[in-house]
Amino acid sequence: MPRVSVLMPVFNSAAYVEEALASVQAQEFDDFELIVIDDGSTDGSTEILKAFAAREPRMRLISRTNRGLIATRNELLEEASGEFIAWMDSDDLSHPARLRRLLATFNADERLVCVGSNVETIDPDGSILGVELYPYDHDSICADQMRGAGFRFPSTMLRRSTTMKVGSFREPFKIGEDFDFLLRVTEHGRVGNVPETLYFYRQHLLSTVTALGVNWPGYRDTILSLARERREGGQDRLQRGETVTIPEAKADDWRKHVPNVLLSWAGGALHYGDRRRAFHYTVKAIRAAPPKIAGWRFLLRLLFKP
Repeated sequence: MPRVSVLMPVFNSAAYVEEALASVQAQEFDDFELIVIDDGSTDGSTEILKAFAAREPRMRLISRTNRGLIATRNELLEEASGEFIAWMDSDDLSHPARLRRLLATFNADERLVCVGSNVETIDPDGSILGVELYPYDHDSICADQMRGAGFRFPSTMLRRSTTMKVGSFREPFKIGEDFDFLLRVTEHGRVGNVPETLYFYRQHLLSTVTALGVNWPGYRDTILSLARERREGGQDRLQRGETVTIPEAKADDWRKHVPNVLLSWAGGALHYGDRRRAFHYTVKAIRAAPPKIAGWRFLLRLLFKP
């Protein structure tokens, strides 16, 4: 039995999935299994996954028709056999020391049931856009969760015994299913984040966050209300077999968000001193929406401010 099960759901990630897999393969800690479910990809991801699995004996690939992210996450949990579970998104990267450092944190405190890390956000090409710093101690993380944060989910490692107590990822959360899951994990023991950047979270225009992010506040508030129900009465509506009604999450017209996303990337690039990349994203933002004043203002800033 491997010490760690690394779980990766994949759907149409052909542009990034091989790099994501390679970052797991390159881990300094090697007693792991890598379980990948290809959730009915149609963009060439399947062929990339099959080729990688053929040369990586620790990888187990399950390919099937599309069932959606929640069903895929739950199936991954059922397939895992390791003492610990580490999540991994198919368009992100793990630092080579990630598994080793998270395991060391668990070994130092047997009360811990979940550990994450700080996260570096990167653009589609892998260049830095920013750093997400998360609280390190249990009480601060719990307080941060009540504001909708606390962890970046795919950076986390959990005890499998705890995930079995928590149960499944739940409908009807088309987004935020991971936030709901981690809130329930936190109710079963102590949690923490290591003060190191061990995960690289990629932003790109076709990500779920870009497509469904407009729906996040409503889902977040519903998930937090369920957490308050559990805290006050021991169970929430879903655990009692009742239903929760949330307006159906729909893929927003991502094109209208493109200029703002590109300008945020330009700001991140400029913050880290990469004026060439900042200029590149600013020009793309202007081309995407010429009437928007924000793009032209940022361009003037680049041209005339040192």
